[in-house]
Amino acid sequence: MKTLAIALCVSTLLLAGCNEHKSEAKQLNSAAPAATPEQAPAGGAFAVHSSSAKKPPVSKPQTSSPHLSKFYQVFHDGAFIDPKGKPMLLVFGQPQDPYTQKLQRDVATDAELAAALEKDVTPIYIDATSNKRHKFFHNGEAMDVDTKTLVSIYHIDATPTLIFTDEKGKTIFIVPSYLPPKKFELVLAFIHEGLWRGKNRENGEVEKALKAYFKAHGIAIGGKK
Repeated sequence: MKTLAIALCVSTLLLAGCNEHKSEAKQLNSAAPAATPEQAPAGGAFAVHSSSAKKPPVSKPQTSSPHLSKFYQVFHDGAFIDPKGKPMLLVFGQPQDPYTQKLQRDVATDAELAAALEKDVTPIYIDATSNKRHKFFHNGEAMDVDTKTLVSIYHIDATPTLIFTDEKGKTIFIVPSYLPPKKFELVLAFIHEGLWRGKNRENGEVEKALKAYFKAHGIAIGGKK
């Protein structure tokens, strides 16, 4: 699938030259279908393990985090997935995933990152292990779906996974791994400035534009000079 291929390219692009973050994604233990080898995300993300047993939401550990209240001041709950007239960022995470927790801590403690999220996108967090109903607005239409269906729609097989969409909810690109704050802020600025508009999302044009944007801001991409 082209969308998955582009997700892999963008993930490789964003993680290149940042080795300390290459394995910062956690296995999604859910009932979602197992990914095929070509669907496995780059960056050392864990693969899904399909299970017929339903796993109950593990939300209690999250409530004890001192950063969560601040995180949820920035991110909307996933009950209503609506871009609200802006590009949208969907973050799929797990309560006990250390990399999801790291992302939440970044948002709670980095004022610049939090401000960029609130200004540039409509940020929405979804617990990929939960069993909830979601009002999902896509391309002007509303659908009522459960979490498992969302996980399947976006082929989530690692957390955190970041889905960047346009104002209609159509995917621009996917990052199936944790992003460090400064690189995260650059991606948000790229989205906000609309440098992806008018570019083909399925043939690598958005990836090339993002790579050029990173280079213009002094971040080398690709490991080798």
